[in-house]
Amino acid sequence: MASDRLVTVLHYTGYDEARGGIMTGIGHLADTGIFHCVLGVNQGFRHPAKRSLDVMEFFRLEGEKISIVNFWRARVVARQVRDWLRADSGRIFHGHSRAGLLVALWLRWFREPRVVVSVHCYGRQRWFYRAVKAMLGRRLRWLTPAMIRYYYQCEHSDWRDCVPNGLPGEPALIMRQRPTNRPLRIGGAGQLTANKQWDLVLAALADLPADALIEFWHAGSPAGDAASADFAQKLKTFSCEHRLEGRVRWLGWQTSIAGFLQEIDVIVVPFHHESFSMTALEALYAGVPVIAARGGGPDDLIHHGKNGWLVLPNNVPALAQQLTEILDPAAWVELQADPQHLWRFRIAAVAAQWSEIYATL
Repeated sequence: MASDRLVTVLHYTGYDEARGGIMTGIGHLADTGIFHCVLGVNQGFRHPAKRSLDVMEFFRLEGEKISIVNFWRARVVARQVRDWLRADSGRIFHGHSRAGLLVALWLRWFREPRVVVSVHCYGRQRWFYRAVKAMLGRRLRWLTPAMIRYYYQCEHSDWRDCVPNGLPGEPALIMRQRPTNRPLRIGGAGQLTANKQWDLVLAALADLPADALIEFWHAGSPAGDAASADFAQKLKTFSCEHRLEGRVRWLGWQTSIAGFLQEIDVIVVPFHHESFSMTALEALYAGVPVIAARGGGPDDLIHHGKNGWLVLPNNVPALAQQLTEILDPAAWVELQADPQHLWRFRIAAVAAQWSEIYATL
């Protein structure tokens, strides 16, 4: 660990394809050049057209599932990882998904010390994550204090034991203002899956007067399974039935969110169990305000009325009311960028945190 060569970090996800905020965060860490990052995935992984990371394929797990079957299958992966770790003292395992958490548990029982885990989700079995935290100690890190409040059902928490995702560059110094020469554009970015709750946004739009000058632009595509395709079709059917076609645009998957953020005025994150939301962070970095459901990672990103707005989760009237309020330019007067608040999310700061943690292993 004290040599001049880079530490090699195996960022294990157990995924079949490269999409989502976890992959984005790993990519940004790799781009710092501080570590040699390797992506750990399932056999048969669908590589993106633009491949920037070395990839290692392992015995197939379900990346986001905790079950007895997945637990025992994770033992196979852990043995593979154990052999990889023992081949070089400068290697570290960093688990990210639920599968990564299971592999980390096996590695602990194999007495492998060079193991860390990032928890990226709000799991239903709170007791399980608390127990894993007790076993792994400071080798397990949460994304934000909101995650600690969720798992320990407490009112107050801080950034100790938390390492967030990060972004390159510097946050904007000026906040986006309400346009007056065209309809207000609300943007949503992410897969067209039921858990993202895009149906709440459409329902809120349907609650507004037909002449309300507001549009919803969505960047993203179905996840590739039948359930996601069915959900996407239901969204389009709802739009037709409520005569929203002229106010809703489905842009499909975008290779970069930067161009999308230039076209819209506000980002909406309706999912109330959003663990972090890279989309929200990217929006705030670009000076774009965010509307998000309370109770998740956005709680630690958004200051209500200052850089965005927080609304009650699963509440169409509350979201519709907030959309109505921001149609008034007066609602934007108090918005202001807060670069100091966002500095902890700079990828250089995040990489420095991980560098210190890896060094302790």
